[in-house]
Amino acid sequence: MIRSALFNMIFWLGFVLHITIAYPIVYFSSPEMVSIIMYRPVTRWLLFCLKYITNIRYEIKNQNKIPNTQVIIGCNHQSTWETFIFSILINNLAIVVKKELLKKPIAGLYFKRLECIPVDRSSPITAIKTIIKFGKIAFEKGKSILIFPNGTRASNEEEGEYKSGIFALYKTLKIPVVPAKLNSGTHWPRNSFIKTPGTITLEFKDPILPGLNKEEFFKEFAKRIIVN
Repeated sequence: MIRSALFNMIFWLGFVLHITIAYPIVYFSSPEMVSIIMYRPVTRWLLFCLKYITNIRYEIKNQNKIPNTQVIIGCNHQSTWETFIFSILINNLAIVVKKELLKKPIAGLYFKRLECIPVDRSSPITAIKTIIKFGKIAFEKGKSILIFPNGTRASNEEEGEYKSGIFALYKTLKIPVVPAKLNSGTHWPRNSFIKTPGTITLEFKDPILPGLNKEEFFKEFAKRIIVN
């Protein structure tokens, strides 16, 4: 309880100070510069605070399974942790986020300048059209794409309830999907104040190559994410 309270106080204070100081610079920066001056430093600050305050470490497995080309990363979503970690793992990345985040008073500017892909979760049809539209733009700019197919943070029991957005990108862009499996919710559960010491593991699985139909795709994706 004490460690979790200290983490919330120290991390979020540093986070607010950093994004406030960097805020004026963001207006004149490219997406890559925004990542360098804001996204990656905040990620490293998060990892530092987790390690030395809450005793939560992390391990990345099989990063070599990510092809040296543009890809779609499809990761299960359990915690806030994975919204940060990919900034230091993959360069030139577009992230699919709920559109409400782009309307936040300060953070919204960062999401826009990072060229995140906004999704309206209240309308599945509109969401798919938007993902395809902005996914094409990101692809044309040479970006890889990160998407959380659950659509929101899900517990271990809810894994497997995947939205269609990842398949829409896979079918449209015709590039590999690399499934990524993590256990962040074990140590930093959604909607929980308490953080439990241990190691968060993020493991990349074998890529799913283009050419599968929807049923085949989700079967392969689930097999990689759910099965150890």
